[in-house]
Amino acid sequence: MGHYENGIFTRKEIIKVCKWLFYEQGYHETSYSDICRLAHVNRGTLYYHFSSKEDMRYEVQWEYIIGFKNIAQRYCIEPQYQYLLAMCIFWKKIHEDEKLRRFQLQICMDYPVYTGKKDMTYFYYTIYEAMWGAFWEKKNISQLAFSSAYGFVTGCLRMMCEYPEKYDPVDMFMHCVGSSAAIWGIPEEKISKIWPHIRSCMEKIPEEEMYINFVDGREDEAPVKTTS
Repeated sequence: MGHYENGIFTRKEIIKVCKWLFYEQGYHETSYSDICRLAHVNRGTLYYHFSSKEDMRYEVQWEYIIGFKNIAQRYCIEPQYQYLLAMCIFWKKIHEDEKLRRFQLQICMDYPVYTGKKDMTYFYYTIYEAMWGAFWEKKNISQLAFSSAYGFVTGCLRMMCEYPEKYDPVDMFMHCVGSSAAIWGIPEEKISKIWPHIRSCMEKIPEEEMYINFVDGREDEAPVKTTS
């Protein structure tokens, strides 16, 4: 039991360090040596928990989504909208935060197309059910259609990261939502309520609460807060 608990602690510490390094100095700019030094582990321990630095990036991305989902569920009691709202908040913070933009831009540059492989692009395939499952089952979408939407969204996100002054993040996100739905063949009546609902929820969230700690450990699951 002690070894298991120590293993969990070590893994969390590695993720915590990666979260700090990838945010503060950049994913590409971070070396294995940097991670080992700050996490106080050797290469063997690092590889035991993560087969590659890419796996660490995947974990950090999930950390961000969990954090924003915790915010979303305080202001949106309908579970089918919570991940969509979380991603909308995420895009807003990417737009505002230069260091977060760099982290996301590097993902866009490294993975501009979806190939179906279990790499960083698979993150978006995995989160599909949480974001869209209530509106359209994944089985109704071909790999080609998913690849088309992924490429479109990645291109838009990259444009926003490179030229933040030109784009409104919420409008850009909802543009991607509508375009993805069209590519996937989701009937208009199934998504017609998404935009006004997301916009309404965004207006309820105080600016100071649209924040997660980008450089600390895993966000605790937040209780659901009901709002009128």
